[in-house]
Amino acid sequence: MIRSLLTVMLLCATTSPTAAQDVRVRSGEHGNFTRLALDIPADTGWSIDQSSSDAIDVRLGGENIEFDLSRALTRLNEERVLGVSELPGDQGIRISLGCACVAEAFLANDRMLVVDIRRGISSPQASTVDQSPARVADEAATSETPSLSSVRIGQNPGIGPKNAGNALLPDFNELVQGPRPFESESQSAATGLDPGVFEHMLAEQLATAATDGLLDSAMRSLPKAGDSHVEQKVNVSPLSSSQETPEKKAARAIEAVISGREPGNMQSHIRIGGATCVAERDLDITSWGGDDPLADTIPALRGRLFGEFDRLDRDVVIGLARAYTSIGFGAEARAVLDLDSDTQDSALFAIAGIVDGYSDRAGVFAGQTNCDGPAAFWALIGSVDLPGNAGVNQKAILTTFEGLSLRMRTQLGPRLATRLAEEGFPDAARNVLSRLERATGEINDDMMFSKAQIDRLNASHDQAHEILNAIASKSGPNAPEAMAQAIELATENRERVNSTLADLSGAYSTEMRDTEKGPDLWLAHLRALTANGQYDASFGQLFDKPNYPRSIRAKATTDLLTLLTEQAQDTAFLKHSLARTDGYDGLASSKSALLVAGRLLDLGLPEPAKRWLDFEGIDRTKPDVRLLSARAHLAQAEPEQAEIALIGLKGNDALSLRAEARRMMGDYSYAAEAYTTLGNTENARRSAWLAGEPNLGGGERDALSAAMRLRQDTIPDPASNAPSLAVAETVAGAGADTRGTIRALLDATRLSAE
Repeated sequence: MIRSLLTVMLLCATTSPTAAQDVRVRSGEHGNFTRLALDIPADTGWSIDQSSSDAIDVRLGGENIEFDLSRALTRLNEERVLGVSELPGDQGIRISLGCACVAEAFLANDRMLVVDIRRGISSPQASTVDQSPARVADEAATSETPSLSSVRIGQNPGIGPKNAGNALLPDFNELVQGPRPFESESQSAATGLDPGVFEHMLAEQLATAATDGLLDSAMRSLPKAGDSHVEQKVNVSPLSSSQETPEKKAARAIEAVISGREPGNMQSHIRIGGATCVAERDLDITSWGGDDPLADTIPALRGRLFGEFDRLDRDVVIGLARAYTSIGFGAEARAVLDLDSDTQDSALFAIAGIVDGYSDRAGVFAGQTNCDGPAAFWALIGSVDLPGNAGVNQKAILTTFEGLSLRMRTQLGPRLATRLAEEGFPDAARNVLSRLERATGEINDDMMFSKAQIDRLNASHDQAHEILNAIASKSGPNAPEAMAQAIELATENRERVNSTLADLSGAYSTEMRDTEKGPDLWLAHLRALTANGQYDASFGQLFDKPNYPRSIRAKATTDLLTLLTEQAQDTAFLKHSLARTDGYDGLASSKSALLVAGRLLDLGLPEPAKRWLDFEGIDRTKPDVRLLSARAHLAQAEPEQAEIALIGLKGNDALSLRAEARRMMGDYSYAAEAYTTLGNTENARRSAWLAGEPNLGGGERDALSAAMRLRQDTIPDPASNAPSLAVAETVAGAGADTRGTIRALLDATRLSAE
């Protein structure tokens, strides 16, 4: 029975058809072209056929493919694409055209087939593009990959393949223009570059820069195809990956890596022609909510949010989000904006985040701190830091601040003051707090916390520490952060943390361990324990939070090791620096690792010191690392290796180590000269004595130099000289001097009674 069942199952498995593969078709309008994207399985062959002027056929080479066309037309108008339908056999789709259009197709990320459709005339000679696996294999076998290090000269010099452009960016149709009235043929020939080609190249580069966020565009409409002086140039070959040369494929692969980089700090983006400020009419936040937003405006707008057939009214969405933002309800504003994904108001979305304490992560106000209107205010308060050359229009910022409602000034004022102080404007920061104090008639915890930040940034540590301790000792939203900063300030000044703060840090780190502030509070608690000498407790918890961000764990490791090395007794230092060396590797900063290695060398432990010098992130070519490495080699009686580590280094530290290495190798003359240069008289005399050259030790008379001179004194030989009173007197005097020199040498080298 079981054997029969297995046989049936085996037959079913071998005869069942391959599972169907779903291919979703998505689309969207992109200015002068329409894009369709097909999510296809990996390694699927495809072809595109435009043998007819009113349709484009896209076929896939897989089996049992099912197309999902539910979203194929949701975002399209009928300017270029009228419809999308399946071809017979479930192996492709037909795109019905509503214009004289051409198609360009390519693969993106190996799993997305992109078809771009724009106006143009299809070329019958290149109307079919085949991207089957067999053809790709043939092309790979018959083509040679260009060298990435080849040097190109001429009009577009460079190294490696030419830039083929980003496949996901739109290609620009060249415009054939008539004669230019202000340009002669001689001028065109003198430039060496066809003006039409230059315009084409410039347009593509500007599009790439705009897509990467490097510039803001102010688009003007292009000339229409029906204008008398312009006509569309025939696109003779649709762009596809199958028609690219190997050189273009290599260039596209390189650019894909470059284009995939993270944008980084949005505040440092370059804007050609200067910064474009967000218009003042789009930032009139005081008029967004009306006289009483909570009682009148917001309830009225909520009732009109959904119109006929439960469709969102986009104007109401914008109005309601603005009303919420005007009273500081940023989370509610963003929730309303999220209801309609098609709503495009980047400035409103950015402000809704800023009023809730977030930064302008999208860079809507990047580079606008020097604007004359409200954009300067939102650019500063929404930034984390600014580039060094960024200008700050204090007048515009303070004017915008004064124009806000009292509620918004109370909410944003302390943060604005802190940002001004962080950018080097402490007087303006204190001015903001003074204005806010006069307007509200009090100083709340947010204002006190901001004042502490200003004092700390201006090196008024005592005042900052006093304010932070006062805020941390009572409950409030700023208490945990004030506690953490007070502990950080104490550890920076190498002071002990008072017992109240230390206990609070333990309570906060436990109570809020799963919150956003948990990692920072955990770090503060470890700092407090280490600053107070509780090394077993702090290092015992250092590896207890592997799920915390690596940056926080690295900061904790660095701070704890620094405090341990600088303050702990030898026993505690050795216990915690040697117990989990491998665990510190990759987390400790280079500076803290070198600090630990230096103290280990001071204690005569070169082998573990060399392990710390091998930590991840340490640049072994830096002078301070090479000096420590030389010390380790000398401690292990490896003077030759120490000399190698010191090659090219100058300065007294390097000379001292080089002298010790030469002394160990027997070059006492060099060692004596080096010690003399360093002013180390004792080592210089010892090296000179060993070298047998008393004059190298500085020339001063002492027991060692006198002993060396005994070797150089000549005594008359009685066998070769006739006896005389002069010879006898010389021999007697030399004997007395020798006895005195030996007696002085013995006295100088006598061990103490202890």
